[in-house]
Amino acid sequence: MALTDPIRQFQAERAHIPFQPPVLCTAEAFPLLLAGVPALRKVPGLADMEAAGEEYFTSIPYCLSREDREQTRAHLREVYGITSRDSLMAFCQNELWVHPEYLDFESFWEERPNFSWSDLNPSAQAFFQRLSDFARQFQPFVGRRGFLAWDISETLGQLRAACACDLISPQEYRELSQPWADQAAAFHSWEEYAVGLVCGAAYWAFRMGGNHGAEDAAAYLDLNLRLVRQLLNSKQAWAGRMWYRPQGGKAYKLSPPEMRELLRDWEGPEGCLATDQITVQGKKVGWCYREKPDEGYPDSGWRFFSGEESDEYVNDPHNTGVYQLNTICNYDPDIIPLLTAPYGTAYARGEDGKFYAEPFEAPEEP
Repeated sequence: MALTDPIRQFQAERAHIPFQPPVLCTAEAFPLLLAGVPALRKVPGLADMEAAGEEYFTSIPYCLSREDREQTRAHLREVYGITSRDSLMAFCQNELWVHPEYLDFESFWEERPNFSWSDLNPSAQAFFQRLSDFARQFQPFVGRRGFLAWDISETLGQLRAACACDLISPQEYRELSQPWADQAAAFHSWEEYAVGLVCGAAYWAFRMGGNHGAEDAAAYLDLNLRLVRQLLNSKQAWAGRMWYRPQGGKAYKLSPPEMRELLRDWEGPEGCLATDQITVQGKKVGWCYREKPDEGYPDSGWRFFSGEESDEYVNDPHNTGVYQLNTICNYDPDIIPLLTAPYGTAYARGEDGKFYAEPFEAPEEP
């Protein structure tokens, strides 16, 4: 049986779960819910679910006594070497985070390497290739979100425990947890987050397991699948809760964590215009042109459309946004070879999916 078979089974199960009226998720509760898997682990000194009650997954945990607080601090110190805010963040970065490694693997898979292969000695090359080969089996499940869910979950779990024993203050907890809650914008549901978390957990176990990495990964994958199922079936945790989205603004198809640096060698202004059919609806660029921009603006002159917009749609400024070229390249990498074309150039995508030059006609001002 392939290691990813249980993930496929999990996805199939969740696709047939009956609809439940959702409960709104607040900005305050969201980071705590993201740490649902660590919350299910027994941490010495922390109040358990029976003591904490209905708000166990949606409130900062606590220790019932001074002795319990010292017990939690001793656990963090002896198991993880965490004794302060600085050592807490150093542990998370050095021992838990695996998404940056996924980004390096992905850069080689997509033939845009983040570094030169020759910079690694033979031993490092073999290690990198071993990890990359293992991680690649999860790419169909996680895509550009990679192993981010694991990093979010584990980091917020450590922040949760550190706050409970007063190693960091509630204010520090909020400050440190907010960037991770912002990163979670890459996901759209608890099920999607759960899959990313489980894949990241399997990779982390493989990386840490040495010669027994494959066995450790399989066991840890199964364990984390059981935990996310528990959370998805619990009304105290993820069951029936809406995935949190900040109010206001456009719901872009890609979030900042999903963006990659695709134009490393670009010189000149980076601004461009694109319609919501591309950035919100996720359609491919079907037509684009480059006009000479007004002086004094960081504007490349490029304008991107799906080709399906009506005149009325294009003339409404709310349907168009200003972006960096690299952002639109992430939505449609097919445009990259076109970008060095001179002003007064236009391209349309043919039925074969390729771009072809066509006569440029400057659009009339609405």
